[in-house]
Amino acid sequence: MPFRFYPIFRREMKSYLTSPSVYVAIAMYLFLSGIFFYGILVNFTEMSTNAEYRRMAGVETENFTQHVVSQVFWAINFLLLFLVPMITMRLLAEEKKSGTFELLKSLPFTDWNIVTAKFLAAYSLIAGMLLLSGYYVGIMARFGSPEMPVVLVSVLGLLISSAAYVSIGLFASALTENQIVAAIVSFVLLFGLFLVGDLTTPASGGINRILETLSMRAHADNFTKGLFRLEDVIYFLTITTVFLFMTCRTLEIRRWRV
Repeated sequence: MPFRFYPIFRREMKSYLTSPSVYVAIAMYLFLSGIFFYGILVNFTEMSTNAEYRRMAGVETENFTQHVVSQVFWAINFLLLFLVPMITMRLLAEEKKSGTFELLKSLPFTDWNIVTAKFLAAYSLIAGMLLLSGYYVGIMARFGSPEMPVVLVSVLGLLISSAAYVSIGLFASALTENQIVAAIVSFVLLFGLFLVGDLTTPASGGINRILETLSMRAHADNFTKGLFRLEDVIYFLTITTVFLFMTCRTLEIRRWRV
């Protein structure tokens, strides 16, 4: 059965939708993203109306897409690095701590069924949260002149990159029975991959290219600039696939230990 994982997916979605902590996380996301959005708009307004401000900032002409659209989507992408660990930390850690994981394994589900269901549930929640902030696009279209192709690429980039973030969070949750530890491990992995490109130095030579290739930040930045490049898509899809595979192997090792 191709959709054997659906019962687990349905249970996870029900758990998310009845959990007060999830609604707190959503409220925090909307609040913080709203603050970023407001600050970016205020900054652009000052830049647009104050020639001296533009000169001091080193900007000759104001560009709504560059200074508002790109920065808004970059800020949302940055917030996901904090949000995803909060959403994914309980996925497998809670199951193992409560003992329900062994029950789940006794049912006719493979490791891949379990991992797929958990991943899709968390990803669906994150995608839904991103859609809730879609009114930012409406506000930008109403009061500015955003380049819609850049907006579209930025949205697609968020959906693609968030899949990679969720897979990393799920892997971290598979490593431990403690949700807090899972969140910390996920946070460290995400920020490590996000900031690895900043470790480059002028004398690093070919290492620079390797670190930049591994950098989530570099690939995510291209999306916010409206650049839909195949190598960026492949990067995030590869990260997603690799960490889902590692999660399956982690569950398999646990089964043999038990």
